Amino acid sequence: MKRALLCGTALAGVATAASAANASDGIKLDVGGFFKLTYQGVFDNKEEGHFGNHRNVDAVNHNAEVHFKGETTLDNGLTVGAHIELEAEQADDQIDMAFVYWQGGFGKVIIGSQDKAIANNCLLPPGATGNFSAFSPNSWGSNDPIGSNAACVDTEDNNQGIVYGTPNFNGFQLWVSYTPSNNAEDYTQAGVNGAGTPTNPDGTAHHTFSTYATYSYAGENWGLDWGGGGSWQTKFNYSDGGNDGKTNEYQTGLNLTFGSFAVGGVMEYFDEGGDDNDAYVVGGGASYSMDPFVFGIQGSHGHYKGTDAFSLTSNPGGSRTLNRIIATLDYAMSPGINLDAEIGYTWYKDTGDAVPNEEDNYSAFNIAIGSVFEF
Repeated sequence: MKRALLCGTALAGVATAASAANASDGIKLDVGGFFKLTYQGVFDNKEEGHFGNHRNVDAVNHNAEVHFKGETTLDNGLTVGAHIELEAEQADDQIDMAFVYWQGGFGKVIIGSQDKAIANNCLLPPGATGNFSAFSPNSWGSNDPIGSNAACVDTEDNNQGIVYGTPNFNGFQLWVSYTPSNNAEDYTQAGVNGAGTPTNPDGTAHHTFSTYATYSYAGENWGLDWGGGGSWQTKFNYSDGGNDGKTNEYQTGLNLTFGSFAVGGVMEYFDEGGDDNDAYVVGGGASYSMDPFVFGIQGSHGHYKGTDAFSLTSNPGGSRTLNRIIATLDYAMSPGINLDAEIGYTWYKDTGDAVPNEEDNYSAFNIAIGSVFEF
């Protein structure tokens, strides 16, 4: 109900602006979203003391959202709108994102719960499908303790914030974002849609910034896409006796296309708060398009001094590595309907007893099929 009131207030402001500009049409509501479904088998060591122990061989996974979007362009050329994303399979915090935006010759301003500068614009290599990737996919074919090599994230998450994007200047565009509090995403938290301001308990960052630049060039039968940026937590409430602190992250990616062939690489470095917690992810991929099919390969390597890229827990002198290679096939049946498949291999190693009493070496082979519906 509180979220509905916020959106109602935002839309009321949009309506006022529309009246002042003498727009002939109001905001029109569109409904969209996606449904991703996979069936996969993971073949690993199921014996006692291994990560595959008491884990099933096969699984059905899905991820779905419904999107509501209202937008109109005023007589003065200003475009205004609101966007709400509803999780289709989640019982708590069911609203994924909710924001309003203004777009014109000055660029685009977005305010609300949303992806920020890096997460919404960063580049990943070709070779992935709607369901499968060597980085952070809808379906990860392994029972390793890390769970993916994410390389397209920032330190702000979906907390309430402000994003600004410049106009596109000859292929170049810059995005910047600001999050007042990293404890202000959903409407159950203090200060999000009620009295006062968000709370900042121990272990919480606030006053967080991100920036990301992109450049695209289309030549004759070839093209280039580049992106790079960083994310910085400028304030942090330290925990008594805890190994935590301000976190910074840096990401860049470069993709090249030559006719039907594409190749690229990515890197993200996680400068985690506290001592001996840093991490990095590197990888690459390639694809070949032969309409309606796309054939792809991808690989990723993650190195973690902490338990993963987002944890402040570490054992000094230890580290964990996670590697994954995949081959993919994507088939476009019709607009908005895709079938995809994957064969993958994952191997993991815990060095220096980074996490005591866990399996030091792990590997898994997987095979999977899936579908992606966009509407």
